[in-house]
Amino acid sequence: MKNPRHNASASAVFLWPAAWLTAAALLTLPGCATRYVERDPDKEDSTDALGDVVVSKTSEDFSKNPPLCLGILPLSAAKKEFEPTQDLRKAIHAHLAPTGIILLPLQRIDASLAPGTADPARLQAVFAATGCDTLMTGEISERQSRFWGVYSEVKMAATLQITRVSTGQVIWRGKHSAVLRAGGVPLDPFSALSGVISAGVNLRDEQLTRTTHDLARRLVAAIPQLKFAEKDSDLAQGAGARLAGQAIPAPGLVGRPSVHAFVSSIEQRPVAQLGPVLASALASEDWPEPADRMVLGEFWLKKDPQSSAALFEIASARLALDEPAAALGAAKRAIQIDGQAPEYQFLLGRIYLRLDQPAQATQAMLEAAGAPNPKAMYFTALGVAYSQLGDYALAVAALSRSLQLEPGKAYAMLQIGVAYVGMGDDAEAAKALRQSMILSIANNDHRNAARALAAFKAMDLQAQVSVDELNALEAKIGKLLAS
Repeated sequence: MKNPRHNASASAVFLWPAAWLTAAALLTLPGCATRYVERDPDKEDSTDALGDVVVSKTSEDFSKNPPLCLGILPLSAAKKEFEPTQDLRKAIHAHLAPTGIILLPLQRIDASLAPGTADPARLQAVFAATGCDTLMTGEISERQSRFWGVYSEVKMAATLQITRVSTGQVIWRGKHSAVLRAGGVPLDPFSALSGVISAGVNLRDEQLTRTTHDLARRLVAAIPQLKFAEKDSDLAQGAGARLAGQAIPAPGLVGRPSVHAFVSSIEQRPVAQLGPVLASALASEDWPEPADRMVLGEFWLKKDPQSSAALFEIASARLALDEPAAALGAAKRAIQIDGQAPEYQFLLGRIYLRLDQPAQATQAMLEAAGAPNPKAMYFTALGVAYSQLGDYALAVAALSRSLQLEPGKAYAMLQIGVAYVGMGDDAEAAKALRQSMILSIANNDHRNAARALAAFKAMDLQAQVSVDELNALEAKIGKLLAS
């Protein structure tokens, strides 16, 4: 069912750009990057209290035979006051949908369960009814909202596990506690009033939803081989899409020498010439590998420590090498030197997404999207960040703007579908995911087509299209995957 408040919020994004910055300010809270720790979740560690820590343990059986499907059974609550549990269950389901794994519709799971049965019997019942051998169960161990006038805290914790039903073995376990705080100790009467307002805002329904989605998103990210692969999306920039200075032919390339040979060939050039030469080399097709681009970027920075373009290349290469923490410092330095470049803010936002800090990513993406003549991918990334925060109305608005700038992008349509799923609007979700499948088929994009179909089925949207049309889409995607 559509929510008028969400639709109003979506329209506001286009009518009042200043509201975007306000939304980002409300969403962006201080905090460290999420730390993912591999160990037994039952064992406590003194460092668990430092920052956002997700503890998980993956069995050897999981690594050798990763799940091909996954079903999320109704969660339990350690205490009656920690209910309801359905909000976290739906959030986990929504964050799993874009990963591409086959998800059992929640309605199908619930239909196979008899009231009052214990976990072993429930697992066997769902396995027998669906044929899916890997099922998730879990418990909410804490849920509280506290208010002390100038300080508030919203907290939610859960433990999840994935069981391979045919063997009865738990193949993955994860535990996390998500906390959202606001307010603080007042320094003067004005700040006391401000703290009361901030603390009060923190207890609104939106903040409870934010905490639920933070918890769900981080636990999903801890499940191996399901994590979002940025290189397969519209958010990644290819090697030829870098910042480039004036093109000056690189000296004497016959075929292509090693990157170290190229660096040696230009090392004696005056510093004033090196920047354009390196920019031209990086903008060419000669150096697509992140490790090579890292060598060029570090050589450039050594010769010119104030080169923001060199720092941009280093940060981009670090991110491509799956080193987002190392990329963060270089990206921030580039922005300090040249904060006007929207490409730098876009890169910073992508890094924050990989570091599991969507609120900070949102702020950076807003800076990129607010530049003159912004690229469609800036709004796509902004929409992804909003979805990760659980603010689906703003996600739809940002992604819709992306499609205005660059129509026909299947990935943006997929993300719109996922956002509408989060909003509970089945009709709009089905429409967007259907369109994403059609566009993906037309573009021979097998990965996006498979993801859109998986999300469509996982959210049990089959009733929104005819059987014949769904069968035709499945057949075309099947041919695409086989080719």
